Amino acid sequence: MDTRIIREPEVRRLTGLSRVQRWRRIRAGTFPAPVQLGPNSVGWVASEIDAWLANRPRVNYAPAMEPEQVR
Repeated sequence: MDTRIIREPEVRRLTGLSRVQRWRRIRAGTFPAPVQLGPNSVGWVASEIDAWLANRPRVNYAPAMEPEQVR
């Protein structure tokens, strides 16, 4: 288990979510909550972010249709 703490720029890079999108999901209970590091700083437990990413649904694109099937 990775117990290191990652800060906002790395969380943004890993998830692709903006700060506002993350806070909305935290309030909705669909994104890991940060941990308080000091009076003005927070971070996220790396293993919680990794688990969140691993549980994201995969996009399944339908195979391309042959030209004769498009009609």
